[in-house]
This record gives sequence, structure tokens and C-alpha cells, in this order.
Amino acid sequence: MSDFFKTNLLKNDLVAAPLAGYSHLPYRRILRKFFDGIIYSEMISVEGLARRNKETMEYLDRIETDSPLVFQIFGGKPENYGEAVRVAENECQVDAFDVNMGCPVKKVIKAGGGCSLLGDLGRIQAIVSNIRKSTDKPFSIKIRIGLDQKHLVYKEILNIAENEGVNALIVHGRTKSDMFGGTVRLDILKEIAETAKIPIIGNGGVAGFDTYKEMKETGVTGIMLGRSMMKAPWVFKAIKEKVSDKDLYNFLPSSEIGNLLIEMWGYMLEHTHGRGMKETHYMHVLRKFAVWFCKGQDMAAEFRTNLYKTNGIDEVLDLIRQFYKC
Repeated sequence: MSDFFKTNLLKNDLVAAPLAGYSHLPYRRILRKFFDGIIYSEMISVEGLARRNKETMEYLDRIETDSPLVFQIFGGKPENYGEAVRVAENECQVDAFDVNMGCPVKKVIKAGGGCSLLGDLGRIQAIVSNIRKSTDKPFSIKIRIGLDQKHLVYKEILNIAENEGVNALIVHGRTKSDMFGGTVRLDILKEIAETAKIPIIGNGGVAGFDTYKEMKETGVTGIMLGRSMMKAPWVFKAIKEKVSDKDLYNFLPSSEIGNLLIEMWGYMLEHTHGRGMKETHYMHVLRKFAVWFCKGQDMAAEFRTNLYKTNGIDEVLDLIRQFYKC
């Protein structure tokens, strides 16, 4: 059980972050083209799982090749976590779980999850204790270092994690108040890595080999990529080939990027079948990826403007083929 993180991080120390609305099965299939390491699912509500809500259960969709995979769960009530993990295990093959204790988004905090837990260590302990009593599966917790620089709680949470049987700790080196700006505290990541008895996965600001190397020097076991992998799924391959941050968007030929988008649309269509999901939902998601992927390309600004004017998927796909020459 406890070797899941150690074993997989030894094979590949890069980790794909949970990104709400984006770390779904279709995008994970694209990530797997560049990456054989641990991928985290988008956030799944423990309340929804405990109630077996139909839409929530669809977040558990996976295919055989989508491995190793960690299902990330979130919520405010400790008593719901035990039932949530049991439901998930009954529904599908589970490699591991994770609890989101680091999301600073208002919607998640309002639900009692994410960063709201950083101000309630008793609730953190109750959550991890309930999970450990309810499953033999390995699980991690994902935190930020504190609510702000004056209220850092990473030491206390590491202590809880190690005492309650948590198998790995993911630490975003910023505080809740930093959101996605501010300095990533590499000094704190180094401190945690030096004292921890469980694998530590660092997170925050890695967007190429330069920033990967800086975080790796802290001694963390693994490094989780978030926004950079959302905007350039090939970042994992680029880092392994020691491509600098500034060259990330020139790493793949334009036509290959276009083909990735077309392939992703095929996966999205496949994912809608039998689920009552509307193609228009994934069309908007595809359009976002097309906007992000074009960074650094000639005429990118004009392409983005034209994309935002499209009214249907055929127009989106035509623009992608024209722009990326695929």
C-alpha cells in the first residue's frame, strides 16, 4: 500500500496536478502521450460521492491505460470521507486517493474544503483519520504552507499526516493569500523534505527545466505541475529533455499541436456518449486549450480573436486546422 507513491515517483518524479474542469479523462489521455507518471483527477465532492450523485459519479470515469491515477476528493464534513472512499472503491478500480486542502477558490472554500481546512487542524486530523479507517488504499493530502505568511501550518499538518497514516504530502509553496502569485517558498519545501518521513511532492511555479531544477534541489521526492501542464501538456517531455522554461512553447511543431487538439476533441466526443453531456460544453473547453496552446506562435493574437467569434464546433475545428496547418 504505502509503496505506491515511492515506487511511481522513483520511475518518474513528475506529477500531473488536479485541475478543476480540465483534469478530466479526455485531457488525461492527451497527457499520457507525454507522460507515464502519476496523474491526479479533477476534484470530486465527497458529499456527492456519499450520496452517489450521478454527475459526481461520472468523475470516476477511467480507462485501463489511465494509470497510475489518483482520485482527488474534497469537502468540509469529515464524516463523509469514509463513505466517499468506499463508494469510489465499489464503483471502479482505485489506485490511490488525495484530499484537496490547498485550493484557494471561493466555491471550494465555501463548501468547507480546500484552504478553509488550513485554519482547522482538528478537522484535518478527523478527515485523514476517517479515510485511513475506511480504506487500505494509499492516499495523499495536498496543502498550501498556510493561510498567509503569518499563519504557516505546514509543520503541524506534516505531523498529523505522519501520525495518521497518510502516504505522501503535496506542498504548494505558497499561502492561501498568495493565490497563484507571490513567491514559491523553496526554503520551506527544503525544510519539509529534510524532516519528512513520507514522500514530499513540491508544487508551484514549475514551467520548464529551469524551474524544475530549482525545485528539485530542495530535495523533494516529486514535483507536481499545474498550470504549465494545462497550457502545454508536452511540458513533461520537455523537462525530461532539459528544455528551458522560455523554450517550452517552441518545443513541438505547430502541426503536432494542432493534431493534439483534434485528437482531444475525439476523446471529448467519446466521453459525452451515454452521459447526457452536451457537446457545447466540451467545445468551450477545446477552445480554451486552443487559445492556451498557441502561445508563442505567429499570428496567435488574431487566431485567439477569431476563435472567440466562433459559433460552433465546425468553425473551431476549421480554424485549428488552418492555424496549425494540420
